[in-house]
Amino acid sequence: MHLLILKQIAIAKFFDGEGPDPVAEALAAQNIPPPRAARQENLQQSLLHGHASRPRQPDAAPRIVPQPDSEVIQRPPFLLALLFTPFSLLYKLFSTSFGLFSFLFPFLPRALRPDTTAGPPRRANTAGRRSLKPRDSAARLKREFEEEYGSNALPFFEGGYAQALDLAKKDLKFLLILLLSPEHDDTSSFIRDTLLSPEVQVFINDPSSNIILWTGDVRDSEAYQVSSALNCNKFPFTAVVANDPSVSSTNMSVIARVTGPMDASTYLAKIRNTISGHEEQLARVRASRSAQNFERSLRQEQDSAYERSLAQDRERARLKKEAAAAAAEEEKRKKAEAEAAITLAEKKLQWRKWRASCIGPEPAADTKDVVRIAMKMPEHLEAARVTRRFRGQDGIEELYAFVECYEFLRDGTVAEKVSKPHGYNHKFDFRLVQTLPRVVHEVAEGGTIGERVGRSGNLIVEPIKDDEDED
Repeated sequence: MHLLILKQIAIAKFFDGEGPDPVAEALAAQNIPPPRAARQENLQQSLLHGHASRPRQPDAAPRIVPQPDSEVIQRPPFLLALLFTPFSLLYKLFSTSFGLFSFLFPFLPRALRPDTTAGPPRRANTAGRRSLKPRDSAARLKREFEEEYGSNALPFFEGGYAQALDLAKKDLKFLLILLLSPEHDDTSSFIRDTLLSPEVQVFINDPSSNIILWTGDVRDSEAYQVSSALNCNKFPFTAVVANDPSVSSTNMSVIARVTGPMDASTYLAKIRNTISGHEEQLARVRASRSAQNFERSLRQEQDSAYERSLAQDRERARLKKEAAAAAAEEEKRKKAEAEAAITLAEKKLQWRKWRASCIGPEPAADTKDVVRIAMKMPEHLEAARVTRRFRGQDGIEELYAFVECYEFLRDGTVAEKVSKPHGYNHKFDFRLVQTLPRVVHEVAEGGTIGERVGRSGNLIVEPIKDDEDED
């Protein structure tokens, strides 16, 4: 009998493409369990580790970001689809026939069987619900929940699961994940009798509970992915996710799972015990984070104060440097102006000496075309009135030069070898004015003395003030 069973097993293995293993097949035929590996253990290991039960580490909470629906098929262009229609029909006919053939002859090698397990996993039935973004799905769930069970005080999180998880991680709060399946028989009674009970709503809304409630309908893509990631196998399903300091300061773990229907007191007791048992750890993390934030804020304030002080020092140094530069520039300007004034005075003195040497002697009284002019000189020349004869054909500039050089002409200190200064344009700081009627004989207007004054005249040397010069 055993030999017949072994022979049948060997034949099946041969047609399946596997090599026979007589020992294993014989043991299987006789229902003899395989020998267990020998375990060596001494007394010390037994006392220390034999009866020690290691605490089960909580599962890490996955961060689910909904992906685009992979079941959406992009339709090819109409002409291309029409062209490949015969090939598509032949492929379907051949695959159907081959599947039927493999079903009728199951003893064929595995290489000749169609792979029925290949392909992407199928999603759950969504009952024709349109796929929306996480925020829109949350708004739709809240609206459907209120339409079905009436208004309530549950603080539904108006966003996606990933956003709720990030917020709980950032604020060190408990994320209460509630997954609902409207097709489940116990969903309606659980919501009415348990979830919407006053004590449960009060506890969830209590700020001291530090709860963020995220609810999902498994008919939606995001909630379905969350249920698969959390290994949800029974509805209604509730999971409590919180920061787990024992693993990492930023790790989010599933610290409790509450599945199946139950009364409000039992449900609330499980949730409250889970939160109260984990609150102490979160309090330590909050205190540590607060201390870190305080140190960071203090360090930032110190850095800001240092930067402000450094900026003030830099500003003072800049102003001081600019003031020093401005003072140096002003000193340089004054020095240049003083040097220019000295140079101008030297050139003016040289011009006066040169011009005095160019003035001819006074003509005799019987000289033809002589103009007799009486001039009231300025006070600094110490001469109240000067009378002199000039040639009528001399220009009006000769009168101005006589007044300008009168000091040298009076003292007889005229140097004949003085040259005209180069690059100097002399400007007279006075004007000659005739009274009754008042006539100003400007040097710029030109003309001869005889034409401008006549046979004789009385002129006043009138100084030009600075404001008049500017005007």
